Parts: sequence; structure tokens; C-alpha cells
Amino acid sequence: MKHYPLLFGRHELVEGNGFIARVGVAGRALLTDEDGEFWVEGVNPGGFAAGGKSPNEALAEFSTAFRAVLFDIASDAKSFEEFKSEVRKFFEDTNGPALREWEEAVRAVRAGQIDAEWLAKRPADTKLGIEVVEVSQPAATNNELGEAALAA
Repeated sequence: MKHYPLLFGRHELVEGNGFIARVGVAGRALLTDEDGEFWVEGVNPGGFAAGGKSPNEALAEFSTAFRAVLFDIASDAKSFEEFKSEVRKFFEDTNGPALREWEEAVRAVRAGQIDAEWLAKRPADTKLGIEVVEVSQPAATNNELGEAALAA
């Protein structure tokens, strides 16, 4: 079993009860290759995972799962402020066991034991965070694609 420490970024537009929000995340995830089955588990935010038959399929499913969590939070929130607060709580919910495996995998990358040529590389200490902004004037310039990189 191989573990790949990932840094991921996503931007999502989410409609809630009386608001539209733009959520931008810079988080951590752990990609695991279990004999040809691939799983991506959230570290920050934690509490969700997705699988696939390839790393790209697992990452795509992980992105869909992230969006689904945001949609669930939005459907329960009575206001933008409540949504923002709940999204921050979601992001801060660190998956402790996955974090320990992520840190171990970073050490393996740095030691040259793990590599993923198909991923860009970024410093493992890249700043993490989540930004939740109420959208009052949607514009095409806000569109951004998500990305994943190997934490090194």
C-alpha cells in the first residue's frame, strides 16, 4: 500500500437559502493505492473520502464529495453567516489518523521513496485555509479549476 500526501485547491459556488457563496479551499488529503484501488481521504478538511479505479478518478470523486458536503451545509444553513461558520468548522475538523499517515508520506517523498510524476510538487508547509465569500455580483472571472499537488 502506497500513500501520497496531497495538497488540493478547489473553488466552488454554492447556493444556499437566500445567498450564493464562493468557497475556496487550500487543504490536505491522502491518496492511497491499495492494490490498484485508489482512495482519497480528507485530512483538512477531514470526515470524507472517495475512491476510484485510478488516481484521477479518485480525485474527481473526492472533489464531488467535497462539493456535496458544502451543498449539505448550505441546505441546512438559515443564513450566509451560519453557512460560513459551519464551513469553517468543517474545514477545521482534522482527520487525526490521516494526518499522521500524511506526515509519514511527506517524509517518504522527501527521502525519495515515493514519487508521482503525474502531479506537480509543492512544499508540504504550503499555507492551508478556507475562504467563504458571499457573492453579490457573479462574474466569469471568478471561475477557477481545482488542482492537486504532491506535498514535498
